[in-house]
Amino acid sequence: MISTAFPLMVAVRQIKTDSAKKGESARGSTNRPIIPEHVTNIQRYLEANRERYILPPLTLNVRDMPQLHVAKSNSGIRLGFMAIGDETSFYITDGQHRLKAIEEILDHDRELGREGVSVMIIVEPEIAQIHQDFADAAQTKPIPASLLAVYNTREPVNKVLSLIVSGSRILNGRIDETSKTLSKNSSSLFLLNQARQFVKELLMGDYAVSDSQLAVRTARDLSTEAQRAAFVQRAGDLLDVLSEHMEPWKTIVTLPKSGPLTNRIIDFRTEYINLTATGLVIIGRVAFEIYKTVEEHQWRDKFIRLAKDIDWKRGADIWKGTIVTSDGKILTNRRPISLAAERVKDKIDIGQKTSSFLGNNE
Repeated sequence: MISTAFPLMVAVRQIKTDSAKKGESARGSTNRPIIPEHVTNIQRYLEANRERYILPPLTLNVRDMPQLHVAKSNSGIRLGFMAIGDETSFYITDGQHRLKAIEEILDHDRELGREGVSVMIIVEPEIAQIHQDFADAAQTKPIPASLLAVYNTREPVNKVLSLIVSGSRILNGRIDETSKTLSKNSSSLFLLNQARQFVKELLMGDYAVSDSQLAVRTARDLSTEAQRAAFVQRAGDLLDVLSEHMEPWKTIVTLPKSGPLTNRIIDFRTEYINLTATGLVIIGRVAFEIYKTVEEHQWRDKFIRLAKDIDWKRGADIWKGTIVTSDGKILTNRRPISLAAERVKDKIDIGQKTSSFLGNNE
């Protein structure tokens, strides 16, 4: 790490941002989507406290080692200087909203450009590690759960989630990885955090387990590469069968991932339970019970029944009195979901425990 300070004018000129677009994948971008109101709040704070403010350091990354001259020493901390030319570019790891606010102020207050901001520079070319650094550093502004699932790959659940989504015909390219809520007019199927709840159901049979419980289970069942690969494979097999046999999923997989035809997803969402977070959780809950109680050679048959024997339309009798209220609203708390899952299990004849989702890797 290189710790120094930049004049604000230099910071604005030399530091680049690469913000993801809201509603789209964040994996190929260095930074999360810009939040305009957060920039405005920082700008107002600096302008209102022009003579007495605190500006936390920016965390930067640089892809290639800049020209450094340091004193010889056995110490872990060395004094030196860094030569920065016009061709040297730094990229924001943490602090893009601070940088944007500074840029806005400098448009009308050039004197501020003479003041400085501390920076910590990390030589890091790998975007996955840059994401991880951001997740580790982001303590002041909460990261949306979906975006945290993208960036914080220290958690085994997030590791397998990424592989499951990217390997699935129904989910790949149709997940919103950056938003807190899914707009009614969104052509995405689910938030990434909703897909994460599905994965938690497959793993533990409960989307609302505490972080401590989840940590214990993942340490036992997803700690090795072989365990994670087995989990991803079985989840992928489930999603493939459902995409082949279940409406409207089997129609959606034939649609392009962008363009006017994706508007059909908006219409489907108003009609089908399995395009809601609640429906996805129920699918995960029932699949968890299938893996626990059904012999492995029968799994595919049960998945087909889950797809074809269940009426996934909102008006179906199976959902009345459980997750769908008399006025058509969908309940999201545990008890209605459990009751609905029990009805689905009865419908497809799930029996007693004879197997395990993780098999020999458990």
